[in-house]
Amino acid sequence: MLLINRFIGLIEDHAESLSIKWVEEVRSNSLTGGYAKLSKKDLHDSVFGRFRKLGTWVAKQENIDTEIAQNFCEIGEARAQAGIRSSEMVYSLILERDMLFQYIKDQGIITEGIDLNRALQFGEQLNYFYDKAIYFALVGYERVACSAETTDGDSEFKKTVEGFKHWLIRE
Repeated sequence: MLLINRFIGLIEDHAESLSIKWVEEVRSNSLTGGYAKLSKKDLHDSVFGRFRKLGTWVAKQENIDTEIAQNFCEIGEARAQAGIRSSEMVYSLILERDMLFQYIKDQGIITEGIDLNRALQFGEQLNYFYDKAIYFALVGYERVACSAETTDGDSEFKKTVEGFKHWLIRE
């Protein structure tokens, strides 16, 4: 677990440079073209906050599930209100996840077989986290895109979080 903590520490410590890189990628990638119309600062601040909280969020700490779900629902709502396509939003999160894992691989700290095993475990944690992130970003997106069909967003959100407790908290 110490190496996994080191991976998380690297990401949190280099959140600034990683955020800048992600913003440039998401604004220039042909699959996320809608992001070019969004403010660099807003995008940076959003992803920077996620990178700085990654250790807390990936660690699956108790009572953090609702915070994670709410954060990504808000992202989804903001992207829908900004006119970003849902496919672009999903791909931006995939780019984020892939960039983090590539960054860890590029650091040269995976030198032995046990390190590779820890890196794969970390990759699994990232995938698990970003699966939830994508799901809840889409829930938020649908709140806006399908708002005429629903009447009580907070109730729906609570129902969704409760329905996925088995998925959110996994040992």
